[in-house]
Amino acid sequence: MSLSPDIQTSCQNKNYVAPTIDSEREEFRKYLESSGLLDVLTRVMKDLYEKNNKPIDPLNFLIIALGAVNFDAREISALQDELQNLQVVVKNLKEEIRFLREKLEKNSSE
Repeated sequence: MSLSPDIQTSCQNKNYVAPTIDSEREEFRKYLESSGLLDVLTRVMKDLYEKNNKPIDPLNFLIIALGAVNFDAREISALQDELQNLQVVVKNLKEEIRFLREKLEKNSSE
């Protein structure tokens, strides 16, 4: 079975992108542009490019530049402990509220 010349040429062209993929890429680009993400990424990448002393870890530079929080294991563990303690406090307070409401209802009905 032989392919038509148009299809054969398209298949040989490594840069050929189907029209639907092109439109999907363009739609995604517009989405990123409208959200402002492209501007932010461009600014951060420009800052990295213009740095005289390039950072050893460019990914970490991006994370810091974008304002992402980077916790270490000790901080995560401390936050998990605090969360657990606060969950116990909330549970105890809910029980106390339930007890006081029951007591209030009992006293108001007498």
